[in-house]
Amino acid sequence: MDNNDSKNKPPIRHIGRPTKSSDTNVRQHLMTVAFELFADNEYNQISTRKIAIAANTTPAMIRYYFQNKEGLFHAAMSQYRQPILDIFKQHVAKPTLHNLHDIFILYYTTVQENKSLHHIIRRNMTSNDNPQLKAHIIQEGPQQSFKLIKTMLTKLQTKGDIKSELDPELLTIQILSLCVFPCAFKPLLQQLTPTDLDMQFYHNLAQQNYNMLINSITTDQYNAEV
Repeated sequence: MDNNDSKNKPPIRHIGRPTKSSDTNVRQHLMTVAFELFADNEYNQISTRKIAIAANTTPAMIRYYFQNKEGLFHAAMSQYRQPILDIFKQHVAKPTLHNLHDIFILYYTTVQENKSLHHIIRRNMTSNDNPQLKAHIIQEGPQQSFKLIKTMLTKLQTKGDIKSELDPELLTIQILSLCVFPCAFKPLLQQLTPTDLDMQFYHNLAQQNYNMLINSITTDQYNAEV
């Protein structure tokens, strides 16, 4: 064969698996499109075909990256949930009372920047159509957050920073309630107060939540050291 002929041949294109350079972009695009669709529709109303069409790709790409629709749903949710859990784990390793302020800020910021997040969670938590989906949401999100915050508070109590008569589990519920309510029931709050519920509002709320807790749960030992 003439060497010139082989040089002039177009390169062989391998169809199927994406190249490494496009792999991350395709996967992220699918998660972004799916998140928007799940925010606007019931879970059972969305098919992999609909997601693929909206993402300008094929259902085969969803199977390649996520196996199925449920896998894509959990991946789309995890991109917002996992960074919070990673920071909580850091707090558990070296807990301080100021971590409580960080928890409020982190939670409010995440929900404000991704306004559909609580809408998706609330819809699927109150529906009985997908018990497996609901169980996975609880296990991978609230359950992990609960355990990590409770562990952090227990360590701080053992250290002598938090009053011994307080129940760390109940205190964890109180903290999560202060996180969830202002976000999950934002439409209600908008009817109750003329204040703009913008990021500044949530920063102020985080600070006041923190001040309230510090003034009520800390020991004399901690206050003396401070």
